[in-house]
Amino acid sequence: MKCPICGEEMLAGGLISAGISVGWVPKDEFDKKGLRRISYQEWHSIGNSSILLGQTKIPNAFLCKKYNKVIGVFDVRKTFSHYEAVTL
Repeated sequence: MKCPICGEEMLAGGLISAGISVGWVPKDEFDKKGLRRISYQEWHSIGNSSILLGQTKIPNAFLCKKYNKVIGVFDVRKTFSHYEAVTL
């Protein structure tokens, strides 16, 4: 994949998140502050979570080494109409 910033070839790879799954939320929910961040009205989970390993693996992420940027095309796995963050 070509970098949209510099046009050079990007390195193919993936993202790994340790702990809670990675998700997409609308900008107004993303911008929440303080305790309002505990609850999200719309959560779209990305990647495959492994409870045993405590990781979420997300394929199709590309790194531009020149600008140190990552872009990707991600499948949305699940949609929740209401999501509450769980903290340990």
